Amino acid sequence: MSTCSSKRARGASDGVDRLSSLPNELLHRVMSFLPMPEVVRTSLLSPRWRYLWVSTPYIRIDHQDFMDDSKFKNFGNRLLILRDGATSLDEARISAHNVVRGTSWCEWIRHAIMHKVRLLHVSAYAPLDSTAMFPSQHLKIVRLQFNLLEHGFFRQLNCVCSVLEHLELEGCGLSEVNEISSRSLKVLYIICCLIVKGLVICASNLTHLSIVDPRCRSGAIVTRDLPSLVTALVSLRSDNFHYKENTILGHGLLDGLSHATTLQLHAPLPELTLERGLRTCPVFSSLTSLVLGDWCMAADFYPLRRILHRSPKPKELSFKLEMEECRK
Repeated sequence: MSTCSSKRARGASDGVDRLSSLPNELLHRVMSFLPMPEVVRTSLLSPRWRYLWVSTPYIRIDHQDFMDDSKFKNFGNRLLILRDGATSLDEARISAHNVVRGTSWCEWIRHAIMHKVRLLHVSAYAPLDSTAMFPSQHLKIVRLQFNLLEHGFFRQLNCVCSVLEHLELEGCGLSEVNEISSRSLKVLYIICCLIVKGLVICASNLTHLSIVDPRCRSGAIVTRDLPSLVTALVSLRSDNFHYKENTILGHGLLDGLSHATTLQLHAPLPELTLERGLRTCPVFSSLTSLVLGDWCMAADFYPLRRILHRSPKPKELSFKLEMEECRK
């Protein structure tokens, strides 16, 4: 047997705990792949592991890891109390795929923000209001799924998160007239959200914007002051019969998208047959790539002709039809 093989054999059988000899940073990385209850249970392994979990920079509280709601809530509360408050959080994820009443969602989020979390992901049927937010110079990414965003949430988000760059809202309910107004925001995704009254998007450094299948009345979404916009996608579902007036033109979206270099507009065929909506079409002075859906074929190609007339330098034009894609 060679010398190297002999050393490997002795290393595998000498009973040395090589994993525990790794630095805390690597062990925390290993912990990040485990469910949070398992992370806490590592404290039973040895004295080396007893307090290691309290300083992990990752928090993941998932309702699926528990048998009932009360254990889920108690674990979340105790986890945040027992964590080492001096340790900053890189990532906090809170998930519950059914309604869990009595959970201190806002307190959990505030705790994560107070401990300098950089990425916050909340996926739960939970109401969030202004009390969920806390001043942060560290929070850069926020992903919210299925939350009910109540009074004052966006006002606080705009005011206290000065370095926020990436915001995703998926399946959320916006219960009042809201404004997403940020100087730091660069990426914004709004996907399948219910907008009860209205939403204004105003972000001077926003570079990427996607608005997909919003549930709202005509004119509910307004964009303005987006001079840094590079790519924009607006897509309306053709089978969304409950919102027949949910049209691209009705929202006043085009003015805010006028600085985009790449623009995609997808909507049901009948929604742009009226010419009056495009009479105030802005000049897309920077537009080089344009992707249009079925509606561009309506009304003697008027939408297509009007947008091209207001776009002095497009280099690429694509049509995404219902059954096939034709590229010119």
